[in-house]
Amino acid sequence: MALLEVNGIGKSFGATKVLRDISFDLAEGEALAIIGSSGSGKTTLLRHLKSVLAPHGKRSGDIRINGVSLKDMSQRDQAAKVGFVMQNPDDQIVTDKVWHELAFGLESLGCDQKTMRARVAEMACYFGIQDWFHRDVATLSGGQKQLLNLASIMAMQPEVLILDEPTSQLDPIAASDFLNTVRKINTELGTTVIITEHRLEDIFPYADRAVVMDGGKIIADGAPANVGQLLFEQKNPMFAAMPTPVRVFYGAGCTGESPLTVRQGRNWLSNEFPAAPKIKAEPASAPAEVEDPALSLKELWFRYEKDGRDILRGVSAEIPAGKISAILGGNGAGKSTTLKAICGI
Repeated sequence: MALLEVNGIGKSFGATKVLRDISFDLAEGEALAIIGSSGSGKTTLLRHLKSVLAPHGKRSGDIRINGVSLKDMSQRDQAAKVGFVMQNPDDQIVTDKVWHELAFGLESLGCDQKTMRARVAEMACYFGIQDWFHRDVATLSGGQKQLLNLASIMAMQPEVLILDEPTSQLDPIAASDFLNTVRKINTELGTTVIITEHRLEDIFPYADRAVVMDGGKIIADGAPANVGQLLFEQKNPMFAAMPTPVRVFYGAGCTGESPLTVRQGRNWLSNEFPAAPKIKAEPASAPAEVEDPALSLKELWFRYEKDGRDILRGVSAEIPAGKISAILGGNGAGKSTTLKAICGI
């Protein structure tokens, strides 16, 4: 018997159909990646797997965990069996201290103190957060907050872990670290994982199955390599979101099963093109001076507290008019603070 059974789920808001007859099964320990463009119904589907998060509207179909319908399952059992990590870390954190956040779910389930202390200690060590165990949650970076959310969920030892674009507000390095931790949970702890994510490079090759949604319905369901091939043959726009090795493989006119990881892609390229490529290095051009800039920053300094550290340290830049400019950097680098300072907020 499948651990999770989704049978004919439909959802509509008035005349607008958001989900159309969604059905799939998930075995224990399986990792499922649900992909699709924005508005395809991914988040709405995931929220139906946790009744307290399901949006209002007309619904059809049934969802079962270990043969028990969610309609007949108590909220306590759902909280214990189904863990959910949202997009925005701040939307899920409810306490002020890291250690208390780790214990909050267990307290809500009524765990005894001995069990609670053991699980909190285990999760703190497993996720590597023991060094900031006693810190205020408000002082954490976005990546740390999302990792704390994940650890707090896993302390309750759920059977199914659901993640709804959990790295949407993380920088690439923090996102990669977070998704590696999710893979570790799936492979080492055997937790069944369902994840929606736009960073397919980090999850697509390691999923057991991939489901593609479009217009509220499933248009592909299978092994990641087969799904990539199907999207290419259908000339589906979602093919552009496939990992780089997949796009390079089919873009080179190859047929059959494509490589999924960088390692597989490198091996394929080495076998396909044994001769070393002739690479011509282009000299870096000096940045051109900006004439009549739309915005000028000169020696911009900022700190949030009088005795706190400087967030911005002598930021100077000239932004050309009529152009698109990007500010890059990891979490805590000062990107948002710079934009807020420019706007005077």
